[in-house]
Amino acid sequence: MAITLGLVACAADPGARRTRRVMSEEDEIKLGAEAAQEVEQYMGFSGSAELNAYVDRIGQRLVKHSSRSQIVHEFHVVDMAEPNAFALPGGHIYVSRGLLAIMNSEDELAAVLGHEIGHVAGRHSAKQQTKSRGWIPLQILAGIGGAAASIVSPDLGSAVAGMGQLSATLVLASYSRKQEKEADRLGQQYAAAEGWDPAALSATMDALTREQELAGGRDPNRLSFFDTHPTTPDRAREGREYASTLSVAPADRIAVNRTAFVNRLDGLVVGAAAKAGVFLDHRFVHPDLDFAVTFPKNWKYENSPTAVVAYPQSESAMLGLQVLAEGDDPAAVADEIGAQVELLDRSEVKKINGLPVVTANTRVVQDGQELALSLTWIAKDGLIYQVLGATPSARWAEFRSTFEATAATFRRPSESELDEVRENRLRLVAANRGETLSAVAKRAKSQWSVERVAAANAMDATEKLRGGEAIKVSKREPYAPAADEPSQ
Repeated sequence: MAITLGLVACAADPGARRTRRVMSEEDEIKLGAEAAQEVEQYMGFSGSAELNAYVDRIGQRLVKHSSRSQIVHEFHVVDMAEPNAFALPGGHIYVSRGLLAIMNSEDELAAVLGHEIGHVAGRHSAKQQTKSRGWIPLQILAGIGGAAASIVSPDLGSAVAGMGQLSATLVLASYSRKQEKEADRLGQQYAAAEGWDPAALSATMDALTREQELAGGRDPNRLSFFDTHPTTPDRAREGREYASTLSVAPADRIAVNRTAFVNRLDGLVVGAAAKAGVFLDHRFVHPDLDFAVTFPKNWKYENSPTAVVAYPQSESAMLGLQVLAEGDDPAAVADEIGAQVELLDRSEVKKINGLPVVTANTRVVQDGQELALSLTWIAKDGLIYQVLGATPSARWAEFRSTFEATAATFRRPSESELDEVRENRLRLVAANRGETLSAVAKRAKSQWSVERVAAANAMDATEKLRGGEAIKVSKREPYAPAADEPSQ
């Protein structure tokens, strides 16, 4: 207790100081709650209920040492393939399954959660919101490419509302380097006060750097940890130096060693999650929503949290599929959209593959250019789906039949298609004495390259193993809805 009080006293926790011209705490909590609902809706949670409870348990221990411990904090594993962690205003903190997959100790997890708690303590998100700068919309996670992003825009009106877009509420702060250093130090202090190694934050920074290098550098279509948490070449070194100045409470880890920690990660989805739907060549199959669509061959395909998008190599057209509304009457949706956009060639309710459908066309003007849209609304299992095709009006004759033919393929997937759905999961393989990581990866038929296996395990690919080590690999497995996934 005395050590804890001493650490907090020297923490220079900015939440304990009066901050000018920052939104009220009430507004901060309200904004965070709204954004948290959208994280759950658009991204969803991942991992077993036990894994999420484990993450929350660590987070709650750390929160006790924050100057804003009176705020209710929540901790979740978010369904995000990229390694990342983030805090929303008001205490909603998330760590991605992609980040967990490259961690190798409970100390690393505690360091990251402590860092995000530090952002909440410092009210860094609230300050960035007040400044109205440096905010990154989470729609970047949708990964919609240039053609789709330019054709599908809010200017197209209600007919394409929401396609690939997330609410403006759902934003992440891009912190300043000063705020990052502040959060680093606070997080290290919180970790040390609970008996975790404060130097573990540097190990996580090293792992993130290795992961980014393996990915070929920064991808502008994916939001990485360093996009919102700017780093410097000296950050890991400075973290280790600062950790050496802290007094660490007696160790009280939940997972007492590396093996106990990585065992908690066994079965975690790595890479794209099949529950969000997968492309099987040019067929898109969604096993949970039980539908399939066949897109044109040799187009580019992208699956985002809110829409599936395809476009030709020329980027002169776009096809998009999304859930538009709840209900069983596609005509009611067409009526609502028709009240705002003039619909041409609107059909009566008809059937496509046994499902109620309404089709129509329309024209809209975007940036001085007239676009032609093909619209199909399909009712299935209490949801209304929209298949939208868009192209400049001058090319309507070229793409119209493609748009209509694609919409006509919307169907329930066949058993053989469902059997084809696979996803990669993190699995543990016991090393044999004298084996290298390369040999383990080959024996386990890991989907990861040897370099990625080495990075995920923080080991050298060529070193001889003692035997018995739990080695993380990625294995391709048939998709089966996990009964232990947290509810959405």
